Amino acid sequence: MLGVIMSPRHFSTTNLHPNEEDSVSRTKFSLELTDILYGFGDVKVPFDETVSLLEVMVQNYIRDISLAAMNVGRQGKIGLEDIHYLIGRDTKKYDRVKELLQANQKLKIAKKYD
Repeated sequence: MLGVIMSPRHFSTTNLHPNEEDSVSRTKFSLELTDILYGFGDVKVPFDETVSLLEVMVQNYIRDISLAAMNVGRQGKIGLEDIHYLIGRDTKKYDRVKELLQANQKLKIAKKYD
């Protein structure tokens, strides 16, 4: 997994601040994660604990890959090539990132001519 070791603490909500745990269901990715869970077969309204745990996992993954990317490229800057380098061995992730970047480019062009 990208050379980043995910310890059990990454999958626990105990690394949240006490007051944050109650409000995690209203955090950055909660709506998107709820939709993703539903898309993968979960119920329409999943348990708050499920969304909270997944939120913590996503945030930790983003943090870990960002820190790893900072160590790969120029100090203090993260470039797309750094992320590509980190996920290069995982062809499924690499291909998906490439596909999403191409779709994003097409959207930019379409908006430009709208």
